[in-house]
This record gives sequence, C-alpha cells and structure tokens, in this order.
Amino acid sequence: MNLNLVPLGWIHSLACLLALALGAFLLATRKGTQRHRRLGQAYLISQGVLNLTALGIYQLHVFFFPHWLAMITLGLIAVGWLAARFHQPPVVWKHVHLSCMILSYYMLIGGGVNEVYLRIDALRALVNHDGLRIISQTHSVVMLIFLILLVGWNLSEIIRAIVRRTRRRPTTPAAA
Repeated sequence: MNLNLVPLGWIHSLACLLALALGAFLLATRKGTQRHRRLGQAYLISQGVLNLTALGIYQLHVFFFPHWLAMITLGLIAVGWLAARFHQPPVVWKHVHLSCMILSYYMLIGGGVNEVYLRIDALRALVNHDGLRIISQTHSVVMLIFLILLVGWNLSEIIRAIVRRTRRRPTTPAAA
C-alpha cells in the first residue's frame, strides 16, 4: 500500500474518512432531527476541508479534473446547505438539499474509487493489466447505486408529500 502523502494529503485523507463516516450515517438515519442537523454541519465542514485541501494537492504539478471535481463538490455542498438552512426554494428545498448531499457523497465515493486503485498495489497491478476498463466498470456500479438512491429518495419524498396532502383534505359529507 502506498501512503506516501504530503502533510496536506494527510489532512485531506482524514477529512475524507470523517466525511465518509458522517455521510453514511446521515444517509442511513432519520432526517430532520437535531442530531441530523449537528452531524450534517460536521459533514459540511469535513467536505469543505477535504475539497479545499484537494485544491492544494498538485502531484502532477497541474490543475486538472480532480481539482474541478472538488470545485463542483464545494458548489454542491453550498447549495445543499443553503437549501436546508433557508428552506428555499419553498416547495422543493428538501429535494435540492437531498440531491446535493447525495451527489456530494457520490463525488466522495468516486474519488475514493480512484484512490483505492492508485494506492493499493494489488489493485494498481490489476489496472496496469486490464487498463482503465476495470476502473470505469467500478465507477459505473457506484454511479448506478447513487442514481438509484437519488431517484428513490426523491420519489419517496414526492409520495410522502402527496399522501400528506390527501390526508389534509377535508372530507365532504356524502350527498343524500
């Protein structure tokens, strides 16, 4: 295993591990509670740290696609936080928040896939043998899982909203 990291890389890696744990916990537990809000803020901070430190890591001495992905993720977490903080836009803020947070976690997992193939010697040898096909297949599986999560959670929120609306409607007495 290759863990030859600069100090900024260690900070980045620790923030990644924290965001991985927090994100998984937040995705799996009840939403809207005080604990969800507190841990969500910790997730936001860890994502901020990991993406800002990613902007400072220049192993190839050039600004390239991982840096752009970090900037996109910073935008996602900002929009997701703003939607939850201010409940704007009013009708769809939950969908915006949920979508942005799921996509930010997807970006984290996607970066982790790349790092695993880069850092673990046996997997790196596999990539050297099979080319980028194995990495793209792994990314395809991860993408499919997150697409299912994204669509599933948003659909479940839409269904809940419809059920709540139908329950609130006053029942009219039957005409005699």
